[in-house]
Amino acid sequence: MAERGKKKGVSGLIVATAVILVLAVLTVFILVKYPPPWSADKPSPQPAPEPTRGAASRELVLMTWNLRGYPEKDPASRAWFSTELAKLAPDVLCIQEIADQAKVTAFMTTEPHFTKVAFLDSPDGQDNAIFGDDQVAVNPLARPTGFQHPAAAAYVTCGGFDATVITVHLSWTDKVRREQEKALLKNFVAEARKADPDVLVAGDFNTEQPDIGELASSCGLKVMVPGNVTTTGTTHAGHRYDWLLVSPDLADEEAIGAEIVIFSTADLSTAKKVSDHLPVKARFRTEEQFKDRK
Repeated sequence: MAERGKKKGVSGLIVATAVILVLAVLTVFILVKYPPPWSADKPSPQPAPEPTRGAASRELVLMTWNLRGYPEKDPASRAWFSTELAKLAPDVLCIQEIADQAKVTAFMTTEPHFTKVAFLDSPDGQDNAIFGDDQVAVNPLARPTGFQHPAAAAYVTCGGFDATVITVHLSWTDKVRREQEKALLKNFVAEARKADPDVLVAGDFNTEQPDIGELASSCGLKVMVPGNVTTTGTTHAGHRYDWLLVSPDLADEEAIGAEIVIFSTADLSTAKKVSDHLPVKARFRTEEQFKDRK
């Protein structure tokens, strides 16, 4: 009797073990076939890759700076300028007050990351130039005529960013001449917009608000108001003469924002030696969908 009970117990243990094994196998099968959401094998989240220079979706940085004559005479100021320019890293640089072809050549030798330029020499000695790095195409255009300090113009492309870029330095001391130059600019912008709705005018307008708003409106453009400061001027004397004006299409699609570059207290004395103006820079989208050359 005891032996029979012992056999029964062993049989029961075997059955129970078999049932447990079957349940375990079924459980594993179900988990593999239908994994719960909290245990599904998901790849670890990866940080978004940094945009690489030249990628279609990268931002384009355009900057304007009146340099009060280039280059600086003392080596320390020249070195400071090169260092700051590398930090600011504009893809397109609009310069006012660069004297002649020799100075343009010297600039491109000293700042070799700028590989393209739109510039036409003149006897004025305060010319304008548009420089571009190797990530943009800069195709010089016939420059607007009739300006005291000859303007420069180029068709600039980078990915889906394509725009006519004009850089100007309107007359400072001759107010009548400056008003005439504004009329010339209005006509040039109107012609440029026939080829492409995207037009950008950058430079030293020697014009403050509300007059700059009136000029922009008369040209069918909008003022890119710097977002980082509300009262700071673009000259060390406190005037806000330097602006970026953009067409409505450019403002609505590619334009991201503008800012006045403020130098630290430690750099201020050198910055004043280099120029009586501060640079103004802006950022633009370059996705292919924004291409709209006619």
